[in-house]
Amino acid sequence: MSTEYRLLLKNAKQVVLVCRNGEKYLVKEGMQSLAVVENASIVVGKDGLIKAVGPAIAVDSQFHEASFENIIDCSGMCMLPGLVDAHTHPVWAGDRVQEFAMKLAGATYMEIHQAGGGINFTVEQTRSAPEESLYSSFKQRLQRMLRTGTTLVECKSGYGLNLDAETKMLRVIERARQELEIGISSTYCGAHSIPK
Repeated sequence: MSTEYRLLLKNAKQVVLVCRNGEKYLVKEGMQSLAVVENASIVVGKDGLIKAVGPAIAVDSQFHEASFENIIDCSGMCMLPGLVDAHTHPVWAGDRVQEFAMKLAGATYMEIHQAGGGINFTVEQTRSAPEESLYSSFKQRLQRMLRTGTTLVECKSGYGLNLDAETKMLRVIERARQELEIGISSTYCGAHSIPK
């Protein structure tokens, strides 16, 4: 066993593991009870992979001769897995603030759509927006997601509904994937709606 590791996160009040018995994921009733380890530590290897999670006493005992590039005392803190947002359309321009009052008054999606709102309004705004403007607002959205715990986001196009606008959106997504510290999976969604 290696004796050099990248990181020791020690003495956390809690570590939420989600799965407790080696499952890859939980379904149905299994989602009612998360695995939580009290007074826990985590060891991360030089390859960036988690090498150990468990009670701090057990991890300290197992790795007492190891050296770490970084040690962070997590006393009083809770560690959670990164969140995965598996369905988003985060590249768009404009807003639909004007629709809020209509919704509060009981308007249906189709009534809003027929009044010029809904997806077609966003498509028009997105098509006319410069690529740099789309990137700037998209970057802000991603940074907000990262601050709130999202580590991987699936980003769909879909507010272009023509080849030029959809590829513009995909370029924006790819640029963010290369430049930002958040995992991004991109999806072409050119048939998000029927174009006008």
